[in-house]
Amino acid sequence: MPRYQITLTNHSAGRYRGVLADLESRSQIDFPECSKHRQDGRGVITGHSSTDLPGWFLEMSFVGDGVFSITLSDPHFRIEFPECELDETDSEPRIVGWTDDVQVLREKNKANAA
Repeated sequence: MPRYQITLTNHSAGRYRGVLADLESRSQIDFPECSKHRQDGRGVITGHSSTDLPGWFLEMSFVGDGVFSITLSDPHFRIEFPECELDETDSEPRIVGWTDDVQVLREKNKANAA
């Protein structure tokens, strides 16, 4: 089973909630207010992480044939979920994806990590 899972659920007209789960450490990053809009001629859903863990950005786009791509990033890391799919097994349909791939963009300053 991959380490990271992303879920994106529609919670009202044009508003979505995303949750990144680290299945190994059992930690989560919440994206409570994502919204759908047009960007560069395509439909996307974007949003920022909650204030308890700020700095993360979510972007989801339609790839085609029932597949979605979700990218999460902060100044130091990028996590890509290139093949997310619609999961309709629960009462609330959601887009779900898994990955182990984390790209380090910039090392965190160890002097500030305490």
